[in-house]
Amino acid sequence: MGFQVLLAGTAEEALSLARDLTPSAIILDVGLPDQSGLSVLDRLKRNVHTRHIPIHVVSAGDHAQTALSLGAVGYMLKPVRREQVAEVLAKLEARLEQRMHRVLIVEDDERQRDAVSKLLASDDTETVTAGTAAECLELLRTQTFDCMVLDLSLPDTSGYALLETLSQQDAYSFPPVIVYTGRELSADDELRLRRYSKSIIIKGAKSPERLLDEVTLFLHQVVAELPEQQQNMIRQARNRDALLEGRRILVVEDDVRNVYALTNILEPRGALVEIARNGKEALERLATSQLHRELAVDLVLMDVMMPVMDGLTATRAIRENPAWAKLPIIALTAKAMPDDQQRCIEAGASDYMAKPLDVEKLLSLVRVWMPK
Repeated sequence: MGFQVLLAGTAEEALSLARDLTPSAIILDVGLPDQSGLSVLDRLKRNVHTRHIPIHVVSAGDHAQTALSLGAVGYMLKPVRREQVAEVLAKLEARLEQRMHRVLIVEDDERQRDAVSKLLASDDTETVTAGTAAECLELLRTQTFDCMVLDLSLPDTSGYALLETLSQQDAYSFPPVIVYTGRELSADDELRLRRYSKSIIIKGAKSPERLLDEVTLFLHQVVAELPEQQQNMIRQARNRDALLEGRRILVVEDDVRNVYALTNILEPRGALVEIARNGKEALERLATSQLHRELAVDLVLMDVMMPVMDGLTATRAIRENPAWAKLPIIALTAKAMPDDQQRCIEAGASDYMAKPLDVEKLLSLVRVWMPK
């Protein structure tokens, strides 16, 4: 097909090649030996110089929702057939040849519609607007779009019903959807939307910056080539971390210096940090969160070597409680011994990282495992 091919066998090789050579596209395996491919995907999409590169993910397990929400263009489950790879390469080639991006904005409020249209338009981005679900369906029946921005409050039907229709009927094209709504969503609402939407943004003071950031990410636009005002807005959006904003992280660590370092990494990015000094305190803190839903912990950073109760024992105890079966736990070990990772995973950890902590790597792991 005329592609020049670069090969990387590890996550660090992949990151280095991507930064140094900026390939036209990447096919990325999740199961890399040194760290998860999802972490690599997140780091590439967080880097202003590589975020525009289209990345197609391959995996033996079903991580499609996470990969797509992090900005992947597509997803293949192993075993992969030759014809599938050829089809993916053909789609990537077509995407690379595309010069103009088209965004459909579905919003019933005319002022909001015009504001979003002006926000997203640029020399290589055309915006098309619809004020009702009926208009939206007609446009999707006759035209194709690279991305759709959807408000849930439409005059003729709900945003949920519109998404259901698009998912069930082949007569309509179904581009990646970013839900941009003024409604507060319940956990059930969010779960329903996650089946169809790559991103959910609640309208607020900082939401235009976030919307621009998400749309340019999914359109694979080079930030340096955008108008100066849009570049500034994207920089502002990246000062805080949308995936960490308001999320509660339990840091289980006995060393005050490490507690200070982790707090300084997480809190400026919007996370709420709670501290436990050993595994016993961590279990007590999680038990309290079961009684008070507003204190629910979203993710645990678990040091392995601690007094009173070590991290592996605490992790096993956490996994014995069905309520915490899916709670993400990232184990932090003092030294990277060959069997460390296996011991942590066998104890029930979701992932593992060796100290000294690499800030970029840690944030990437937290974003990958943070419940969406």
